[in-house]
Amino acid sequence: MKRSVLKIIKRHIIPALLAAGIFMLLGPGSPARAADEYNCLMCHKHRYSGRIDENGKRWNYNVDEFLYNHSVHRSIECRDCHSDIKRIPHDPVTQNVNCGNQCHIKPPFAQEKFSHEKLIGIYNQSAHGIEPQDSEELKNAKPFCKYCHLNPMYTQISEKTVLFKESLQRCFNCHPQRGVIQAYRHMAHRLRKKTSRSSQKIVQLCSTCHGDVALMKKLNVSERALTAVESYNRSIHGKLVRLGSQKAANCISCHASNALHDIYKKDDPRATIYKDNIAKTCSQCHEKTNSAFINIAVHPSAEHEGNPIIYLVSIFFRVVLYGATFSMVGLMLFETFGRWTNGIKLILINGTSWRGQSKRRSKKRK
Repeated sequence: MKRSVLKIIKRHIIPALLAAGIFMLLGPGSPARAADEYNCLMCHKHRYSGRIDENGKRWNYNVDEFLYNHSVHRSIECRDCHSDIKRIPHDPVTQNVNCGNQCHIKPPFAQEKFSHEKLIGIYNQSAHGIEPQDSEELKNAKPFCKYCHLNPMYTQISEKTVLFKESLQRCFNCHPQRGVIQAYRHMAHRLRKKTSRSSQKIVQLCSTCHGDVALMKKLNVSERALTAVESYNRSIHGKLVRLGSQKAANCISCHASNALHDIYKKDDPRATIYKDNIAKTCSQCHEKTNSAFINIAVHPSAEHEGNPIIYLVSIFFRVVLYGATFSMVGLMLFETFGRWTNGIKLILINGTSWRGQSKRRSKKRK
């Protein structure tokens, strides 16, 4: 009996255990988890964790473990961003996250740890950056990092839709150009995965502030800036974007370069919409540009000042539209009045119909 048991163990159980061990060592590993060295999710994974502060505002402390593990920040340690936390469990958080901190990740072929500091420097010099002379209302109205950026998840896309040249230019925003070919091969996931917004979402995001006319009036923007969103939606670019086009120009296409954060006022020589830079900006999509082409209003408005042709054409079409409409309505009323005086009545039962005998016909018969 003992010998038979030993034979079964040697022939079947031991080989099965060895195979299982080899499979665990050489087989496919489990999906990568977020860098949670200090086990922050032990508390923050609970869905309804949070508190209500002294002003009655509810703060949600929950971090969805699945979403975070599939997001762009999944490899970043929590304390890389929350650098003011020195011990676990931690004291109440009193400092905002500084996106310019250096992360513990070191990009390939780079000598320094990764940081968004370069882009933040560009942002601080842009029209959205806070300046010392800004009022408190203007400071609060300007968008900060987390107003536009969340922690997006990667989504699969077709390689045919990837713009290789544009993607490589965006790599230069964070990665040094030296050795960028090798780095580009290493970052091949950018060819298959996408995190950036669609043109429709970009317009929607920018419109949350620039489409708020009441807010823009408080900030004393120009009359033309007040109608920027409305005039864009009326333009050929805006109409194509609303119809689903991803090639038509959105807000970022014209107002920023590949750095994305370098949005300046139109009178700033660094601005992509500065008078000397408009031709280069338009040539990104339009091959043939000249002085007449770049003078076409991208944000068209039916005003005489600055747009005399559009103003006159809009008046012409208004006259045609309202003239034709009122002429048809007037003709219908005139015909109705004539029939009514002739003894024919309009009956509105199950549709419209004219009933009655014409007075003219009855006179002719007599």
